[in-house]
Amino acid sequence: PPRSTLFPYTTLFRSAWNDHFRSTPERQIHPPEMTFVTAEGFLDEYTKQPLDITTLRGDWPFAWTYYDEPGNREALLAGRIAHNQLLAAERLCTGLGLAAGFANYPAKTLAEGWQANTWPDHGWGGNQGLLTDAVYHKSYFKSKEISQKLIADAGAALSAAVKRSTPAQILVVVFNSLSWRRTDLVQCEAKLPPGWSGAALRDEAGRNIDLEIIPAKSAGDPVVLVFLAEDAPPTGYRTYYLEEGSAASSTPIGGSIIENRFLRVALGKAGLKSVYDKQQEWEVLRTDKFEGGEVLLFTAPGLAWEDPEIVTMANFDRTANHPYPVSSFTRSAVRSTAVREAALKNFQLRQRFHLYHGLARLDIETELLGWDGQKDRELRVVFPINLDDARLSYEVPFGTVEIGKDELDFTLLPLDVDTQFTSSIYGGDAPLRFREAVNWIDASSRNYQKAGCLAAADCTVHLFRDETTNPVSYPVLQHVLLSTRKSLAWNPEYWFTQAGDHRYRSALMPHQGDWRLRYRDAIAFNYPLVAF
Repeated sequence: PPRSTLFPYTTLFRSAWNDHFRSTPERQIHPPEMTFVTAEGFLDEYTKQPLDITTLRGDWPFAWTYYDEPGNREALLAGRIAHNQLLAAERLCTGLGLAAGFANYPAKTLAEGWQANTWPDHGWGGNQGLLTDAVYHKSYFKSKEISQKLIADAGAALSAAVKRSTPAQILVVVFNSLSWRRTDLVQCEAKLPPGWSGAALRDEAGRNIDLEIIPAKSAGDPVVLVFLAEDAPPTGYRTYYLEEGSAASSTPIGGSIIENRFLRVALGKAGLKSVYDKQQEWEVLRTDKFEGGEVLLFTAPGLAWEDPEIVTMANFDRTANHPYPVSSFTRSAVRSTAVREAALKNFQLRQRFHLYHGLARLDIETELLGWDGQKDRELRVVFPINLDDARLSYEVPFGTVEIGKDELDFTLLPLDVDTQFTSSIYGGDAPLRFREAVNWIDASSRNYQKAGCLAAADCTVHLFRDETTNPVSYPVLQHVLLSTRKSLAWNPEYWFTQAGDHRYRSALMPHQGDWRLRYRDAIAFNYPLVAF
């Protein structure tokens, strides 16, 4: 708006504010004079005198990470899924609006979903924490439900607008919500018509697409389709057609090796003994101490907030301490999958290792079944990386941080006891060992164009170095699965025990060079292709 329409309101506001406290001068404020100028005019005025400005540069790692996702896994996971689905819904609804008009654009529902997603805030575990946390949980799950309905409604509109080749076909429309072309996994439910003995999948050109069908759990339930969608366009869709036919089911395989043209994976006693990158001719894991995907349990004394978040070896446990047989080892037209289970003291561990025939990545699903809510514990899944000297990096909003290089220099900050800038809690004495990442962490060689490995996950707190007795010197990438530390709550006191079942997704993505060559794949890991 022009200056003439805005400036009178600033004057009125300043006068009203000061007149309001006319009888209590100590409460009056005197805001600076406000004027409106061009950017060039501001810079001319600002640079008339020599500038003496302290420049603060670098990332300040967040020290309260344990208070969020590791302490409230299911709520924060619902919030993450909702956030990503709301973005996908906005993009899909915008595309539909551009094609058919915006009369039905769900602005109100989107606003409701975002409000529910952003409302939980500072009070985790505060006064009457059991009650406030329950409200936050409810809000995150509400946002997830809203986002799922938005996606479903928009997907129905999209699939209704795409024509079938023949009436007998079932249309499968695959939507990519990200802004780059990608080839990725699709998993979706479909109800096959009565009388179909099986199904086959074809693309727009009639080419047969490799398909895995997971049978229905009971009569009348949908089956699950699993396939790879190639070259899904940026913020766009591809069309596939399901016809009556025969998709090969998964068949049992033997041995301990699975491989594709990118990777060769060997199962070990406690997880993955080897992941060999065929393109780089490089062994990704160094498994002399830990195996890839092994789960470690530490004792975690202290609070989840404003605490060094240390762990100790008291009551230490690991997958390798228990029998860990392979309960299922199968191969389908799409992937090879090993399922393993172990009984640890406080829970049943189940892991699935998926290697897809057409992708250069290994997926790991980790389930903690029947976690008994033991206090003072921390569970991590670990991936020891075969690099003697590594750059360690992780994704933050709008960028990437390399540990030891890109953090804030605390000596530039003023000494202030109230903000504890120099305390170990906030990283002033030494860099924080744990970091909060959006989608991925990475270990890469310092040598140009050598090898590295990016680890994507649907959890947010990670560590990079061995914290057990006699630690190894090479990087050990770790995703924190669960942390049952004491809450700061009062009235009453309680712990983030989180008894029940929990499921986690992660993936290893070896690469040449550094994280730049695969970070998009890692972001996409948490933005799956959506099929209607």
